[in-house]
Amino acid sequence: MHSMTALLTLCGVATGVVAAPSGQTLENIPVEKLEADIRLIDMNIDSGMVIATEILGQQYGGTVDGQSEIQEVIWSEVVRVEDASWLRLEFDQVDLASATDNARESYLRVTSLLDGYEQYLDYEALQVWGNTTAYFNGNAVRVEIMASPNSNKMDRVVIGGVQASPSVNPASICFSTDDRVPSNDPRDARLMPVGCSAWLFSDHGSTFLTAAHCGPSGGDVVQFNVPFSTSGGGYQNPPPQDQYVLDAASVQATPGSITLGNDWGFFGVFDNTDTGLTPLQAQGDSHTLATSTIPNDGRPIRITGYGTTSFPISPTWNGIQKTHVGPFQGYSGNVVRYTTDTTGGNSGSVILDENNNQAIGIHTNAGCGSGGGWNNGCNLFNAALQNALANPMGIAAPRTIQADVIPAPNFVSPDGGDLVELVISNDHDRTIVGTPTLFVDSGSGFMPIASTFVNSTTYQAPLPAVECGTDLFYYFQISDTDGNTTQYPEAGEIAPLSTIALDELNVAVEDDFQNPAGWTTIDIGVTAGNFERVSLINPTNNGGPSFDADGSGRCFVTGRGIFEDLDGGTTQAISNFYDVTVVDDPIVTFSAWVNTEDDERLIVEFSPNVGINWFPVDEIDDTNGWVIKRYRIADYVEPTQIFKMRVTISDEGADSLVEAGIDAFMIASQVCGADCAADFEEDGSLNFLDVSAFLAAYGLQDPSADLISDGNFNFLDVSEFLAQYAAGCP
Repeated sequence: MHSMTALLTLCGVATGVVAAPSGQTLENIPVEKLEADIRLIDMNIDSGMVIATEILGQQYGGTVDGQSEIQEVIWSEVVRVEDASWLRLEFDQVDLASATDNARESYLRVTSLLDGYEQYLDYEALQVWGNTTAYFNGNAVRVEIMASPNSNKMDRVVIGGVQASPSVNPASICFSTDDRVPSNDPRDARLMPVGCSAWLFSDHGSTFLTAAHCGPSGGDVVQFNVPFSTSGGGYQNPPPQDQYVLDAASVQATPGSITLGNDWGFFGVFDNTDTGLTPLQAQGDSHTLATSTIPNDGRPIRITGYGTTSFPISPTWNGIQKTHVGPFQGYSGNVVRYTTDTTGGNSGSVILDENNNQAIGIHTNAGCGSGGGWNNGCNLFNAALQNALANPMGIAAPRTIQADVIPAPNFVSPDGGDLVELVISNDHDRTIVGTPTLFVDSGSGFMPIASTFVNSTTYQAPLPAVECGTDLFYYFQISDTDGNTTQYPEAGEIAPLSTIALDELNVAVEDDFQNPAGWTTIDIGVTAGNFERVSLINPTNNGGPSFDADGSGRCFVTGRGIFEDLDGGTTQAISNFYDVTVVDDPIVTFSAWVNTEDDERLIVEFSPNVGINWFPVDEIDDTNGWVIKRYRIADYVEPTQIFKMRVTISDEGADSLVEAGIDAFMIASQVCGADCAADFEEDGSLNFLDVSAFLAAYGLQDPSADLISDGNFNFLDVSEFLAQYAAGCP
């Protein structure tokens, strides 16, 4: 057996390594973990509580009346690290004012003072980025709070720390001749903050492979279109529009010890929060995975990645995309060998079969020296890697057919036949098996109903006949030829759409919480997670809903953040006041969500006198999803012209889960057994006696003959009687 000494380089970590000792294969040699080349600097920059009407009112001469809703700067601060070539900010706290009738939602604007690149961070974007920013070039960025002049709500940002590049110093001479050249392959990305390489593959749009020792984890960022580094070798960053946040739920990597040939990482990234695009949509291309190993025939192998450089290579090439082609040297178990130039930072690069333009593995280790040899990577057909690819997680899971449900009306006929419509918005090149299925629950569990094809994007299905007054819950399910099954709404039977079978529904008030409508909130001792009227985050890890109840997009919910629930006190959502006397026997209907670990309840109360006195209605326990609640107002208070409702939930003090939400609020009169207007004899049948009775009442100008209720007696009433007579009685 011959022994070979080599220099093993892992993303910049160089270690003397010898061939595998007796009884140990090359694959079992452990791989040393990389320490991130990054500085973490503590800061405490606090904007304090700022309110747009107060700040901008001074600029506009004491008033903001008549000003545009377009957001303006109400606070600004420059964050600087003098010896850094790039920065990334970390926020300890961000409170942004939500939208109101005359003000837009506030957001943060972050700008590099070097190149002017900007990033816009609203509440949802901050959740995606994990309360951090993108990477910005230069040693200084400006942070601004942008708010509508008419916003009277508080904004606040606390910058708790900065990730910064190593101190910028001239690069030292570490390696021999480097034959790589700059490249611009749109499929290959830089993984930050560790400075490894990663590559986009498949038609999914957001899936990547890299090396396990690069430590891919939630909050890391992949960057495309990376610019040249500074003259001192300091990394420069592309605009935020070319940066994507890694989804922690998607990460799979080498289980157990990382060794040669067993060093892989698989993950997905969120769509860009500025552009809304996936990496594939933005870059236009992705790598294709090989379907089998290749022969040991010396074919050309290309490695493209973001390796470091040293003299005599220009420091501006340090950490940018570079490429080189060298001969294939064969396999050793799960280890792939090739004589292609790499350096630290190339870890995670694609091993590309140049003949077929197909990926055959992941570059992990540089073993070449001045006397030749080969570099090493992990075989694409590593069994654990193949298992991970077959079972993607988080956002890396297959992108299924996207569709929208055109819901049924607020009420439907008890006789059945009302149509629910499904519209395909993006099929992601997938083919539907048969037609989508409508699942309907009228009290005995969900039953399937086949839909019918309308056109290439539209399907319809009828609701069944049920007893008047029956609640109907429904959702669609689609299966495609790739074996995926998707539900619409996405939560399926956990949060289905709903309607009710009635002869008539006379609506006094309807609020889907899409727009402000006079609801207010009160918080007592709350430290986090109070009631807010917001759009929801999906997925959420806080025990709250990921979807609103009626599909409109917004609802009132506690603890909207990914890891946030109600803490420290009591929060209330209080309705506007309503005239409920405009309908007969009014009923309050809304959807409720309650999820608690202890004995907390969502308390429902009515007030007949604009909130002066409150009367108990219900205490709602855990709901296991959205549920519809209905209450006849007259059972609790007198229906008045100044009726209000409020819901209250409290965190009783222990550090436990408390989440609640309400949606789809309505006050209406629900009618079963509607009168038959043409049955003047009131005997349940229509005949010549009813015609005679109508004509007699019409001749006497009796109010019963004023069928269109306009106070007049003319041909319009006759026409309405004939129409009602022709329609028959229910």
